[in-house]
This record gives sequence, C-alpha cells and structure tokens, in this order.
Amino acid sequence: MGAEGIGASVLRKEDKRFITGKGKYTDDFKVEGMHYAAFVRSPHAHAKINGIDKSAAEAMPGVVAVLDGKQLTGDGIGNIICGWAITSKDGSGMNMGAWSALATEKVRYVGDAVAIIVAESIEQAKLAAEALVVDYEVLSVVVNPGNSMNEMNEGSEQIHDNAPGNLCFDWEIGDEAATDAGLAGAAHVTEMDIVNNRLSPNAIEPRSAITIYDEAEEHYTLYTTSQNPHVARLLLSAFYNVAPEHKLRVIAPRDCTGCWWWIWFKNLCLSRRDNVSLGVTEMQLLD
Repeated sequence: MGAEGIGASVLRKEDKRFITGKGKYTDDFKVEGMHYAAFVRSPHAHAKINGIDKSAAEAMPGVVAVLDGKQLTGDGIGNIICGWAITSKDGSGMNMGAWSALATEKVRYVGDAVAIIVAESIEQAKLAAEALVVDYEVLSVVVNPGNSMNEMNEGSEQIHDNAPGNLCFDWEIGDEAATDAGLAGAAHVTEMDIVNNRLSPNAIEPRSAITIYDEAEEHYTLYTTSQNPHVARLLLSAFYNVAPEHKLRVIAPRDCTGCWWWIWFKNLCLSRRDNVSLGVTEMQLLD
C-alpha cells in the first residue's frame, strides 16, 4: 500500500491531453468575427519617429485599422506602470520614463512597438505590417548601462529626458557605518563589481491574448496568458483607463503558461478603439 497524505507522491493528471495534442492554449480559442493584429517594431535601439506612412498598409486587403502611439495616448490610455517603486538613498523618487504601449516620439530599444495592424486574418495583418513605412532618425545609443553616466559625459544621447545620465535610481540597504567599521577591521578586503543579469520570462506558449467586446453591454472579456487575472483587471481599469473594472472580465485559461506579458494591455486598447473581438499571438519582430 502506497503512502498517503503528507509526503505522498501526487500523480499528474494533465499529461494525457498534452502528449496527445489536446491541450487548449489561448491561441486555440476562436471567436466568431474575430480580427487579428500584427505589431510593427523598431529595428533601432534609439531613434526619433519623424513620421509614419500608413497609406500602403491601409489599402491592403482585409486591413481594418492601422494604429500608432499617438492615437493610443489620444484615446486617454495610460502609460504602463512600474510594478515596484524604489526610493534612492538621498530620498528622491525613481526617474522612471513614460512608457506607452506604443512608442510616440521615439523608440528606446530594438523591438519597441510603434504601430499595430488589425486585419481579418493574421496573414493579412503580417503583410500589411511589412508595408508600413516608418521614418526614423537614428540616434546614438548607450551600449553598456554600467558606463552610461561616463558615456553621457562624453556626449552620448540622453535616453529618457527625466533621468539625467540615464540613472533611474541609486539605492542602498544596510548600516553604512557598521559596514565601514567591519571592513576597516578586516584582515583582508576583496573588492569587486557585480552586475545583476537582466531576465525575461520565455514561456513555451507565445504571447497571446484574445479580447471579446460586447457592444450592447460595453463590456470586455479578455483571455490571456497570466497568473494574475485579478491584477490585470485592476491595472486595465485603474491605471490604463480602458474601462471601469465592472466592465472588464479577465480569464486565465486552464492550459495557459504562467507568465506576465503586456500583450493583453495592447489587445484591450485595440478592442476599445475598434469595437471588435481581437486575437493576438506575438511570435516575431516586424521591421
């Protein structure tokens, strides 16, 4: 007789549907009349957006809309927030740059989204994205964030206007006096610079979101890959001004991956503007 209760092995129950190809991810959901979206992204790490020529993309078959960052902010959609505020050691707040879901005046990293194409099929959306023409004025970049302040002094471009030297915050923790005293009395002191690696989740499932808009009720239902559907609904309402919270329903499907993508934010904003049900699966960068 096998062990039961605390310490007992728990058998997985979901494997059969996965290994037989019957798992149902966000991208597997289909809604009648659903439209699709493709993102147009910057090939430059730092550049001004002098203009966007939408005419060719808008004229392509199946295209419903071509939207940019100025239209997004013009609709009253708020910027993406920082999930954790840091106070610098001098007591000042962090110099966080304004982060719109779609770039408005300039792009600040390779892959920064500048426009979204909405079309009747994903193939039509991708083709139209390739036809969009963005006039970039390429600017100098900061290659090594650790040396950014030195690079700024040598004339490198300012990335965020509100963060001198590209410094977001200067943070410390602990008792400085006690630390200095301990080091002063140590038999040997080793000094080193430690760089904390950047990280990003890389889930098996692509970045996917589906929004269903009920025009009669002015209500949105969002299916998205997330572990935090309640937090997503709060953010969409309180910070991004998409709709009142009671007009939003966020669903994390059973087989979704445990990740936190901002794709759902862009998806809801598009549905709000065009009053359509929209599916987005983000799998590639489009120049």
